[in-house]
Amino acid sequence: MWGDVTATEGEEARTGPFADWEYHVTTTEGLIPRDVEQLLTTLQDRITELAKTSPVTALRAIARLQDTTPTLALATVRTAREAMVSWEAIGTALGCTRQSAHERYARHVSG
Repeated sequence: MWGDVTATEGEEARTGPFADWEYHVTTTEGLIPRDVEQLLTTLQDRITELAKTSPVTALRAIARLQDTTPTLALATVRTAREAMVSWEAIGTALGCTRQSAHERYARHVSG
């Protein structure tokens, strides 16, 4: 069995160290804290309200979010990689594949 990653690491089922780690990341570390979830909901609700009375101002708020998100994403991916988070876990958290996450961010991140 030595050298058989699937058998020893349990990548297909929740057994072995690899699967245990991925399960831990997605169930424990992967949960968005309640306060952040509430902030996101409040922001969405507020921009939706604002769009009804001041649509141009709401669009400016959206543009600001669009400008901020890529920089924040890169910084967060960099921090995750420094913490030894796998590209697989990063892709899953970002809602894409490991390969997509790697292709998008690896050249900007060491490790």
